[in-house]
Amino acid sequence: MKTHFLFIFLAFANWSFSQITGVWHTSFTVAGTNNRMDLYIDGIGRDGTLKIGLPDIAEFEPKLMENATITKETLEFSWETLALKYKGKYSSKGDSIYGIMSQSGLEWDVTFKREEQVLNKTIRPQEPKAPFDYTVEELIITNGKFNIGATLTTPKNVKNFPIVVLASGSGPQNRDCEIMGHKPFWVIADYLTKNGIGVLRFDDRGTGKSTADYSKANLEDFSSDVEACYKFLRKKYKKNKIGLAGHSEGGMHTLIATTQLKKVDFLIQLAAVGTNGRDVLVEQQYLIPLKNGQAEELAKWNSATYDTLTKLLIQTPKGDFANQVIAFVERNFESIPSELKEKATKQEFINGYISFLDNTWARGFMQFESSKYLQKITCPILVINGSEDIQVPPLKNQEAFRNQFSEKSKLKSKVVLFPGLNHLFQTCKKCSILEYGDLEETVSPKVLAEMTSWIKGL
Repeated sequence: MKTHFLFIFLAFANWSFSQITGVWHTSFTVAGTNNRMDLYIDGIGRDGTLKIGLPDIAEFEPKLMENATITKETLEFSWETLALKYKGKYSSKGDSIYGIMSQSGLEWDVTFKREEQVLNKTIRPQEPKAPFDYTVEELIITNGKFNIGATLTTPKNVKNFPIVVLASGSGPQNRDCEIMGHKPFWVIADYLTKNGIGVLRFDDRGTGKSTADYSKANLEDFSSDVEACYKFLRKKYKKNKIGLAGHSEGGMHTLIATTQLKKVDFLIQLAAVGTNGRDVLVEQQYLIPLKNGQAEELAKWNSATYDTLTKLLIQTPKGDFANQVIAFVERNFESIPSELKEKATKQEFINGYISFLDNTWARGFMQFESSKYLQKITCPILVINGSEDIQVPPLKNQEAFRNQFSEKSKLKSKVVLFPGLNHLFQTCKKCSILEYGDLEETVSPKVLAEMTSWIKGL
């Protein structure tokens, strides 16, 4: 009897081993980026090993995972360098491993199979395709000792056409404002230029062909890049109307630049800040987790935490903020929601807050007040927001713009709210940040038409 039982146990163990050992493949899309990954599993338990391969990266050798747990029913691994984690289970049929992969606060479903997988294709129907019925000019514009790589698109056979400079939002982005597989500035430039409006778009510092260190720049530095692009155009196109359009934080850059330049003919604020930087950040720290499916208790805790930390940032001398963060986390660590503490240690919370907030950019962003600049601006302003924006809440910021237009500016200014659009002006369904890359639409045609008709109507 005992011998028979042992035989069954050994047979099951050998079946489990053979079921798991070998190569598994997956193909997935996250945040608009297509990826393939291979798992090389050899054994289970303490003797089991896992290597990860990335077949679409040339010369990448499969990497051994130091943090991997392989059992008869589950697979878990953590790729520390990339902060990438996976928790999966083997299917009852033994033909797949299904589970959740996570990185930097994002989570998505990933299923590994025995068969090799084809790389997913991203559909972007609005992305411009040659040949182009307008002129495309590649530029290098100087701003002091730094270079700005840019592209200027201009309509053919049109005299004195208006021109707009596009300024991107937070984070280093190329001239197309490329994000999650989308190129919104390229789409905007193509549409506007086809409709008789010139567009200059440029690489942020440290990206593309632009020099300078993005991480060391503040709001004034970014606005000086916008100013340099405007001045370049003004020298070449003396009779044309030239305006600025900023998306998100780029709206801040264009507000500052407009007050520094002698003559800006019009200004467009796309999902931009009408109140102040701190209020927008605190509110988005509530809305983003909520839209990602987190509990309201967690969202409130997150917002309250950033409310406290950003006040400390403004009130504390530069050299002492890190100490304030350490003391804050030490005092409040036990009150952190359990689901967050499962994903990060106390030190990781401290490092994250210091990395994000203890720098020149963050101090400038938190203290930015749109009213300081709007009262000085006399040109017409077009403000556009999407009703489902969770990064720059639309209603409060639109109200702030309306109330702060100068007397001269408000005569031709306009505020437009488009229902059902997110921060990138996509028609959204879930309206979360992660969905940006899943949507095929890059920019709603309604927004493109509004920008075009307003500029040409000035």
